[in-house]
Amino acid sequence: MIEGTLYDGATAHPHAVSVVVADGRRLALRQESGWSDRVEAGVLKRMDAPAGLLRLGRTDLPGWRLMLPAAAEAELSGLLGRHERYGRWIDRIGLVPALVAGAAITGVVVGTGYIAPHWIAPHVPMSWERNVGTAIVGDFGDLRCRDAKGQKALEDLVERVAPGATRGPDGIKVAALNVPIFNAAALPGGYIVVFKPAITETNPEALAGVLAHEVAHVRRRHVAEAMIREFGIGALIRLFAGNVGANAEQIVSLSYTRDNEAQADSDAIAMLKRAGISPKPTADLFTKLSKQQREIPGYGAEFLQSHPLSDKRAVKFSAATDPQAHYRPALSRDDEDALFDICSSRRTQK
Repeated sequence: MIEGTLYDGATAHPHAVSVVVADGRRLALRQESGWSDRVEAGVLKRMDAPAGLLRLGRTDLPGWRLMLPAAAEAELSGLLGRHERYGRWIDRIGLVPALVAGAAITGVVVGTGYIAPHWIAPHVPMSWERNVGTAIVGDFGDLRCRDAKGQKALEDLVERVAPGATRGPDGIKVAALNVPIFNAAALPGGYIVVFKPAITETNPEALAGVLAHEVAHVRRRHVAEAMIREFGIGALIRLFAGNVGANAEQIVSLSYTRDNEAQADSDAIAMLKRAGISPKPTADLFTKLSKQQREIPGYGAEFLQSHPLSDKRAVKFSAATDPQAHYRPALSRDDEDALFDICSSRRTQK
């Protein structure tokens, strides 16, 4: 027999009770006054209690409390079952295994969020992407450089590194923008935009490496993958429906995963090799951008934000240079001059 104190939930007055286990399935309570009650084990629950006490409650009577000496727990263990300290499933498997399981579940969720865009991107219709890209490029208006000879030279440079890339209904469309920021970007739907300093402050061989990198992003659907990762499926569907609006600037500066960037660099190096263009000028460009960014904060910031790790990338392109190879110029002298002047106001058509 165990002596305890009962709060019946009806009054605040404590009642001294004697407690015994009846039939192995019930808790029998008695008072000297003759009052008695039996409580089924199924409605009993342990509750937090001060040290030295065991406090029981009832699931069917919220205010019911039974206070017993902590030593009574051993006698009542068969009736009460295992002590739940953290929650049923945690107590069932243990705290440490539960923490491990939680970490594993978190890893799966995070990993799925990281990997899912890679799975989904190839299934996004190119026609959807093209609508978004057309809307963005159209928004550039008079900023777009429209000199016919310069535009042809720019397209020829893309064709040099990726033969056939600009042809067909899903062909890559490349445009120069008269914007004083050093950058180049792949846009939805196979568009590639090159800002004026990336043309006038480089040579055609370095620009060929930059364009090859962007072509790789387009072909591997990295643009759709980045949009899914940054906007989410719901926002992306609204974007494809034509709601480009304020998202245009964010799309131009989409950032890719390091795996995407490394893959695009490897593809670009392979394209340059097939075209007989040296990757060394591209390596020199990355070295220059990194150095100038350190010396002149803000220089090339847009490019480095969306194309990180320029120092390491410079090493990769430099290592791909074959000192025994006979490299050819990326463009003829006339085409190089036309490309340099693509954004010249005297040759830009409104």
